Amino acid sequence: MKSTIVTLVFSLVAVAGVFGLSWDPIDVDFASLEIQAKGASIKTIEAEEGLFPDSTEVIESYYVIPDGCISCQICVGQCPVGAITMSDDNFAVIDPELCINCGICASGCPTSTIELLKAEDCALYGVDADGNAELIQEDLEED
Repeated sequence: MKSTIVTLVFSLVAVAGVFGLSWDPIDVDFASLEIQAKGASIKTIEAEEGLFPDSTEVIESYYVIPDGCISCQICVGQCPVGAITMSDDNFAVIDPELCINCGICASGCPTSTIELLKAEDCALYGVDADGNAELIQEDLEED
């Protein structure tokens, strides 16, 4: 039965898209940059030759808002492609590389904590060597 559902999902779901985000140049020393959406880490960006880029591409996929996750793991069991795991902090995390955007996880979430990523939800954070995140810029430019 599960293989039939997986086949059906793959045939109905469109391939995840990619969108670009850009921001003002970074002139503060951070260990890394991070794109976040409603508290969820979406993508980590490392410096290249000591400089951070001023743009990146982000995979359009579902993500889990950490503050709302109750660790029920319903989404983990429902995901037909195994894209959802539990973090060390015991909340669900969706791997955008594996997510097929079927939305099964979002429809089964009892707290409505899983959403489809949109550019307007994203913000740029600087992360220091101790792992502390500081908001750098909201309202990132969609390329």
